[in-house]
Amino acid sequence: MTQPGYDALADLYAEMFPDPYQYPVERHAAAAFAEVAAGRPGRTVDVGCGLGHVAADLAGRGLDVIGLDPSAEMLGHARRLHPGLRFVDGDASLATLPDGPIAAILARFSLIHVEPTEVVAAVRTWSRRITPGTPVLVAFQSVDDPGPPLPFDHAVAPAWRWHPDEFARVLADAGLAESWRIVYRDKDYRFPMAQLLAVRS
Repeated sequence: MTQPGYDALADLYAEMFPDPYQYPVERHAAAAFAEVAAGRPGRTVDVGCGLGHVAADLAGRGLDVIGLDPSAEMLGHARRLHPGLRFVDGDASLATLPDGPIAAILARFSLIHVEPTEVVAAVRTWSRRITPGTPVLVAFQSVDDPGPPLPFDHAVAPAWRWHPDEFARVLADAGLAESWRIVYRDKDYRFPMAQLLAVRS
């Protein structure tokens, strides 16, 4: 998988988003995720790591992090900005992830660009590669009304919004039980957003 849209806009993203989080609640969610992942053997995998800012924040919280992203240009920025971390060309399938135990998985606003049936397949792959107790945190643009994922006009690449109940069902079907969720809104953004933490049962 490649991401030509993100390749073309990588420089602009690096300029517009120097901070790993746009809203305080996102920083709190990442901190709570890091607490659950702390001390688990293996690496924390940041799926769709983009500029690497969140990977660096989690590393600063004591996690051993590896970032995956299908955009070569975004990875170039991540490697320049965070030279002490490892970043790999890859996507939600984890096909290019080096062998070894996985301590935790994070996917912040990256699975929105994966066709919903492929999200189901990816989550099942994650479940097969992790052990009981492994936390998984996903963040995504949400919808208010229950139902299937809805496509929306993302500026960079095709994208889908999920109702938290529907995403929780996909996770549960793969053996990942919801631990908590946060749904939040900002007056300057058109959609609700969600953070959902699940743990491999």
